[in-house]
Amino acid sequence: QPEAQVTSGNWESLQASQYDLVLNATSSSLAGDLPPLPDDLFTDESLAYDLMYSQQATPFMLWAKAQGATKVADGLGMLVEQAAEAFFLWRQVRPATQPVLKRLRPLEPQ
Repeated sequence: QPEAQVTSGNWESLQASQYDLVLNATSSSLAGDLPPLPDDLFTDESLAYDLMYSQQATPFMLWAKAQGATKVADGLGMLVEQAAEAFFLWRQVRPATQPVLKRLRPLEPQ
C-alpha cells in the first residue's frame, strides 16, 4: 500500500509549503472572491478543489490554474455522491451517480 501523509497548519505555515491537495472550504467563491492564500501553494501535480460548484470555473479554480495547479475541480461531484449515499442509507439502493453528473453538467467547467 502506498504511504500517505496528511499535514495541516495555520495560515502562517502556508507561506513556506506546497501541497498535493488544496481544498477551498470557505464561502469566498460565493462572493466571487478568493481566500487570502499565498501564491506558491501548488506543484505541477497539485489538485485544487473548491467545495463551491458552478457551471463555470470558480474564482478559486481559475486562480489555482494560474498559480500552476494542473488539476482543478469543484464540489458538484461531492454533492451528488453525498446525495447518493443518503439515498442508500434511507432506501438501501445505491444509485448510479455518473448519469446524474452528466445530466447536471454536460460540459466540464472551463
